[in-house]
Amino acid sequence: MSEGKPALFGIRNSNRDFSKQDSWSKNKFNSSFPASLIAYMDSIGLPCVYLKLDKHGNLAHERITALELFGMDPQDPSLYYSFESTYTPFQPISIGRPPTVDLMLMDAGSSKVLAGYEVKLTTLPDESTHKLTPAEYGCELVVRMPSIHFLACSLARKYAGAQNRLKEYFGRNGFGNASSYMEAAQVNPQLGEIWHRLNSMVLDHTDAQQPLMIQPIWKTNGKTGSLADDCFDVFVWSDMAFTKLFMPDARSAPVDVTLAVNRPTRAMIQLFFMLNEYSLHANFNPVDIFNKLSYTMKNDKAFSVAGRKTNALMACEELTKPRVGKHRLKEIILGGGQNLLSPERRLDALIVSSPELFE
Repeated sequence: MSEGKPALFGIRNSNRDFSKQDSWSKNKFNSSFPASLIAYMDSIGLPCVYLKLDKHGNLAHERITALELFGMDPQDPSLYYSFESTYTPFQPISIGRPPTVDLMLMDAGSSKVLAGYEVKLTTLPDESTHKLTPAEYGCELVVRMPSIHFLACSLARKYAGAQNRLKEYFGRNGFGNASSYMEAAQVNPQLGEIWHRLNSMVLDHTDAQQPLMIQPIWKTNGKTGSLADDCFDVFVWSDMAFTKLFMPDARSAPVDVTLAVNRPTRAMIQLFFMLNEYSLHANFNPVDIFNKLSYTMKNDKAFSVAGRKTNALMACEELTKPRVGKHRLKEIILGGGQNLLSPERRLDALIVSSPELFE
């Protein structure tokens, strides 16, 4: 890879031209930099932290290599990085357009899709933890509706050609069309049963879990705008571990059946009925389910998780002291690529960085 023009370490073939400023916009950088970070970490012998569920439903911290994640050596010239792409392997599962993923890996020679991931670049610490000790720092995670769609497809694909096996958990005993559960008063009495069935399905098949979401972290000195010396690391969530982000906060059947459905509960309900529909028809319509089971909330955000809660799930040495120092940035962002970045000009950030105005 040439050092003479803007580039990101390891990314030789992709649908982004990093010599052009357009490829360095905020939204694009947030998915391309993590892919490069993983390739760089692999080059210096650092695997990612892999968050998985054990058979008891507890979160376990393991390791996963870039080769295992990408399906090919991250610096192999045949590896194609396709960003913001339609994940075609899920087309048979999803009626209409299959989910779009932040990062899809392909073999350029055969055009075979190797893997696809949601990518969440997150800051450590967040607003809820910046006053705590470094060991208590956490990242806020904001999860959008397409992530629930992607999760449902990932879980459903494990039963491709054998979706009848899902009827052990779905598609019977009164659970039919989502249209029957569009109001809080209709769904609330069933929440306990929905949680139980979904949780049972996950725990019975932890041996089949697969990576779903890549969560790189970048650490600052407290709430300041300066990067910490111990700055970068990468966590990977399996599809089943991902359910720990919202299932614990999903309500069981409330005494007052008219109680409003909160966002984590809605995510659980939507996931349940996608899998319920798949168990019956071998596919599901995500748009129809999202629209019917919105419970008067906008379909922009599925849910968010504050740093105090993510810390409880992610706490480990790599979270307290990320393994890639800030001085390594010049080995990841190459050829003056940093000069093509266009950060947001936020008034609050400018005020904080101008203390002399208040002297």
